[in-house]
Amino acid sequence: MNSNFAYCPVIKGKINDIKAMAYVQPALSAFIKPLYELPPFLPTHKPEELLARFATRLSKLSGTRPCYVDFPLLKPGTLVASGEPALDAGFSLLNSADVPFEPVYGFDRDEAGLATAVKWAVRRGGMLLRLDHDDIEFPDETIERIFDLRSMGLDLRMLDIMLDHRYLGTEADTLAAASDTRDFIDALMGFVNIRKIIVSGSSAPKTVSAIEKNSCGTVDRRELTLWANVVTEQLPVMPIYSDYGVIHPDFSDLTPSPHINGKIRYTEGSKLHVHRGQSLRQGDKYEQYRRLASEVLHSSHYQGGAFSYGDQYIHDCATGHAGTGNPGTWVLVDQNHHISYAVQQIQRLVALASQGIPAEVLLTLA
Repeated sequence: MNSNFAYCPVIKGKINDIKAMAYVQPALSAFIKPLYELPPFLPTHKPEELLARFATRLSKLSGTRPCYVDFPLLKPGTLVASGEPALDAGFSLLNSADVPFEPVYGFDRDEAGLATAVKWAVRRGGMLLRLDHDDIEFPDETIERIFDLRSMGLDLRMLDIMLDHRYLGTEADTLAAASDTRDFIDALMGFVNIRKIIVSGSSAPKTVSAIEKNSCGTVDRRELTLWANVVTEQLPVMPIYSDYGVIHPDFSDLTPSPHINGKIRYTEGSKLHVHRGQSLRQGDKYEQYRRLASEVLHSSHYQGGAFSYGDQYIHDCATGHAGTGNPGTWVLVDQNHHISYAVQQIQRLVALASQGIPAEVLLTLA
């Protein structure tokens, strides 16, 4: 399934996030294998309804594109109305809906769920093991657990592994994570023959409070620094790039702020440009998106309307040919531009890295 992909965006399974991937141009999406997550939910939500809605969204929007699917927030022992374990029910719904998925699981979760994921991996022809920083820090123990998957019936040649650092708070954290990641990959590939290694992280801010209202700020894409400091080493495998787009890994809108700010987040080079407005309840309210879109349109980092669905929407909003939308609309716009940009950027940087260019030079060419 999609063995030559270059980019694995981690996508919250909300409707606009999924649309952001669905609206990527087919010529680019052929090089992307997304990881979709069941989004956060309240304890009062019925699991069978959440899972059915999630599977239906993916069935309608993911098309024939291979993907990974994860249910990280399902608590151990959660059952659907029929009495079936929720994790098993979720994978079964995806299978019945003809979603071309492979299951995802992690060692930090319930052991019974791991057996379920392996069962579905054998059925679907592949699996993604999602490791966190603790797993990476203790490679010997983690590699032993990976070997144990064989006793559960998994052929390790159908296994992909994601080294997921989630939020990268500082440059020092990022470089330390890169060092741990290189050491882990070296140790792993000396013992195990797996399909793919994916390196993931994020520097997307959880809020835009650090940026002055009605101004533009920039955020360093430290996940790119992480990957560059791994991919440029002489490792036995070329690691695949992964990120969370413009969304913080721990973002949840279950308790939304009453003063959500208008904002457009726009990826370019090694930066995320954040055009911040003000509260959507004040001043020009939703009309501020026209001003923000115009700022992006006339900036040096705008890629042009033909670049992506998101870029065309920015143009149309700024020129009065599209509505101002709402915060969900701009998640779609921002994420669609980011995914479209990142996959092309990474393909170019992989070619440069294979020529032996060091990480610090690679980042200047990003």
